[in-house]
Amino acid sequence: MRIAPTCPEHGVRPSAKPARYGRRTAAALLLVIAAAGLRAAAMAAPAYPDRPIELVVPYTAGGAADTVARLLQPGMARRLGQPVVVVNKPGGNTIVGTEYVAHANPDGYTIAIVSVPHVANFTFLKHMPYAQSDFAPIAQVANTPSVLVVNPSLPVKTLSQFIAYVKARPGRINYSTFGVGSSAYLAGLLFESKIGAKLVSVQYHGGAQAAVAVMTGEVQFEFGTPLSTKAGIDAGKLKPLAVAAAKRLPFLPDVPTMKEAGLDLVSGGWFGLLAPAATPRPVVDTLYAAVKTAMADPKLVRVFDQSGTEIVVTPPAQFGRFIAHETKALHTLLSGLSIGTK
Repeated sequence: MRIAPTCPEHGVRPSAKPARYGRRTAAALLLVIAAAGLRAAAMAAPAYPDRPIELVVPYTAGGAADTVARLLQPGMARRLGQPVVVVNKPGGNTIVGTEYVAHANPDGYTIAIVSVPHVANFTFLKHMPYAQSDFAPIAQVANTPSVLVVNPSLPVKTLSQFIAYVKARPGRINYSTFGVGSSAYLAGLLFESKIGAKLVSVQYHGGAQAAVAVMTGEVQFEFGTPLSTKAGIDAGKLKPLAVAAAKRLPFLPDVPTMKEAGLDLVSGGWFGLLAPAATPRPVVDTLYAAVKTAMADPKLVRVFDQSGTEIVVTPPAQFGRFIAHETKALHTLLSGLSIGTK
């Protein structure tokens, strides 16, 4: 018979079973403690958002993208329960501000409003400091047509007169844009191609500066957005000749479309919001819901309607598909115009 050894201190024969069950019990207890710790951590983690959100505009203040951001600001803040702070970071044809967001913490507290240059830059530039995959789409928010405005001192009253004026001065007519690849720049390229005359583009950091350049006579014309040109038009400092849209704009009922004026040209831009790529999906969904709520505000809807800017609120996945489609379509368009692309 095998006899278990006694404990030297107490003379008690130890049993292997209690030790085995003790290890199992300890392991189970550790699991319970770990689970409780996770639940406690989850309960302790603040709900998103718990601090202000930075909405980066990669343009100077006063342009269309900046205006859209500031129109969105109050409605998003009410829905999120936190301030939404608009921060202008212009430069590098929108690359400075957009790169800032691409490399920000993916926690939903730094987002960007982008427009046409966000896709055009990948066509015009060979080297970019970020990729499309560095962003998580939140929502598209609006589409906007281009408006051809000229300095009132020009001796023209119609689009046909302006085209004749331009053709008589090849290479001497300047137009302002808010960056290579902006809606103003692309409309200018299309216009140049359609009329067969050489134009000179002059770059500014934003739509407001581009409009002022026309008002002061630094350049002769621009294809501006309704949001950035309306004040100048209302003040008589900009003369609208035509709108590059399918129909006339509500605030310019007497200004014909390009097609009505004899030139088949439709051009414009769009706006949308992006977050850094690794932003958690629940956070992106929360931001999308805030955008949707903000864009439904009757006051905001009225402002957009009066300017001829179309509200288009699309969910994240759909906006992502739109960006991919626009990138491909723009590359095809510019290749067809024989304009240098990478």
